[in-house]
Amino acid sequence: MDTAAVLDHKFMVAAYTVTWVIQLSYLAWLGFRWRGEKRTAARRAR
Repeated sequence: MDTAAVLDHKFMVAAYTVTWVIQLSYLAWLGFRWRGEKRTAARRAR
């Protein structure tokens, strides 16, 4: 493999990694918000 192909592959792997990190972080953030909303609703129900 030539140098350009190696750099292209590394760039693609980095781009996919960043994309997955962003998406999983957003999913975790939604989970924390959902859990907080559940707690708030449970307190209001009492």
